[in-house]
Amino acid sequence: MAVPNVIDALYCIPKNVGSFQPGRCVAFTQDLAPAMSAHGVAAAIVAPCLCHQCPHQWNCADQRTEEVRQVVARNPRQLFGLSSYDPLRMADSLRWIDDAIADRSLSGAYAQAECCVSGLNAPRMYPLYGNCDKLRVPIVIDFNSQERWLRHRPQVEVVAADFPTLQILLAPPPGTEGATILRLMERFHQLLVLLNPRDLEADPALCEFAELQGRERTVFRAHPQEWGVAVPAAQKVPLSPAARRAYLFDNAARIFKIPASVTA
Repeated sequence: MAVPNVIDALYCIPKNVGSFQPGRCVAFTQDLAPAMSAHGVAAAIVAPCLCHQCPHQWNCADQRTEEVRQVVARNPRQLFGLSSYDPLRMADSLRWIDDAIADRSLSGAYAQAECCVSGLNAPRMYPLYGNCDKLRVPIVIDFNSQERWLRHRPQVEVVAADFPTLQILLAPPPGTEGATILRLMERFHQLLVLLNPRDLEADPALCEFAELQGRERTVFRAHPQEWGVAVPAAQKVPLSPAARRAYLFDNAARIFKIPASVTA
């Protein structure tokens, strides 16, 4: 059994989208604890399912948020969740985020670039950012394609400029050029970046950033690999012990307020 010393800061719920009626998706019931224990994952940040993969695109942000809460409730010591947001139901969305943060069932919010049709800097998105800033919780912005990264990256700059104290975690798509990430990070110091070890190891500039000036701003995510592949790979990334611990554990624990009882 591996020693638990890793936090996966973005685990998106796999989803069966074969249904043609809203609310009929197959619920995620897998017990993650055995795999986490086997691969040395001390905790995971659970995000809603990837709605861009759904052929129906139901207006189901509330159901996706509730599913995350249920997954977290099955293992609250190791799992911490992110809320969805519906820009067409702003008041309802802010209420369920407030409630989830207040009862500590969730630890932040989640937005997927592929599903932000009007843009990440659209007026209807700003209540989400303002609420997260007020509550002092992070917002994770996920990109699953290079096309969306190129389109929405300038919008992230606008949001970061308008909310200079908001903690924004960017999850670039696999294979993103490190230089574009570094330019964002150098300009906006409240940004953090979620990186798979394969992408980190492949780019010496990103690796140097994680080692030196960005030691507190790089965070581990396994996707698109499984834990059994990503965790061993992360242990081989050429970082000092202190920088590796920051990348694999400390930064996520700080940002998501994971209690010290989660042993590293």
